[in-house]
Amino acid sequence: MDRITTHFALDDKQRSEAAKALRKSLHDADEWFADREFNEDRAKYYHELRAVQEIERDPGALSYELERAAATRKDLDGKRKELTAKIDAIGAALHEAVLALATDEQRAAAGPYAPPRTSLDWINDLTTYGLIAMGFCLIAGLLTPLAALAGAVFLGQIYLSMPPWPGLPANPMAEGHYFIVNKNLIEMLALLALVFIPTGQWIGLDALVFGRKVPRTVEEAPSSRTAGPAPTLGTNPNPRPSPDVEPIPLSSPGASKRE
Repeated sequence: MDRITTHFALDDKQRSEAAKALRKSLHDADEWFADREFNEDRAKYYHELRAVQEIERDPGALSYELERAAATRKDLDGKRKELTAKIDAIGAALHEAVLALATDEQRAAAGPYAPPRTSLDWINDLTTYGLIAMGFCLIAGLLTPLAALAGAVFLGQIYLSMPPWPGLPANPMAEGHYFIVNKNLIEMLALLALVFIPTGQWIGLDALVFGRKVPRTVEEAPSSRTAGPAPTLGTNPNPRPSPDVEPIPLSSPGASKRE
């Protein structure tokens, strides 16, 4: 309420009406917290949540227990939204009531009101647009080493957030059961390899920006021999006579055994 009234520079009468709407919302919230059925549902929610957290924090929990705990947590997320639906509706009604107090002139002068962005909002936006930028650069071959390094750092953070190490609880949302090595680690190593391989300069936009680099797979060794006719297949290019063995003449066709 304070942010909206300050944004539109509401006068004293408008601020009085906003304070009245706030008092009504607080009264409705007090009734919501005092409701017996709601308190019973909330106590049940916290009891089930603590049971799930105990399993998740237990290093010796079995895989099926972790899977059941993950499924229960999803159900609890739905129950939490049901429990907070009424208080969210009270807050939304207060928001709309205070916004309606601003006149057209005040709206035109101050512009539309937007709630302040939280640190989580900034992190979500940075993650989304950062992944888009890294993916585009890797596909197009633009600033390939930098994009590959950024992707490797990102995957390294994901790997370290819940590593498949012995003695640590397994990730219940993983596609399978891993030991030390999972797909995030493999993809991170692949991106680290791309940091040192100039693939973008072979075929990509880096070739247009920094110049094309043709990969050389066979190095030509310098020849120390003089140029001459190439040796034929099956012959020794440098025959060396043997000092101890006398050459045996070949027999002509049709010759006798004695010859």
